[in-house]
Amino acid sequence: MTLKGYYQGLPTRSAPRYDFITEVARRCKVTEQTVRNWVLYGMKPQQHIHVEVLCELTGISEEDLWKD
Repeated sequence: MTLKGYYQGLPTRSAPRYDFITEVARRCKVTEQTVRNWVLYGMKPQQHIHVEVLCELTGISEEDLWKD
C-alpha cells in the first residue's frame, strides 16, 4: 500500500481524510498544503523525521509510502 492509497482509502463522507492531513501537518510543523503534496502528488519530505511521522501514523513502511 502507498501513502496515496492509504489516503484514498479513508472515508470521504466524514472527516478522517481532513483529520489525517491536519494531524500530520501539526506533528511535522508544516502546512496542510505541504502534507497534501506528499500524499496526493508523490512529493517526498525533505526531512526524514517527517517520513517517520507518516510511517508511525499510517503503519506503512518507509519503502512503501511512495511506490507506484
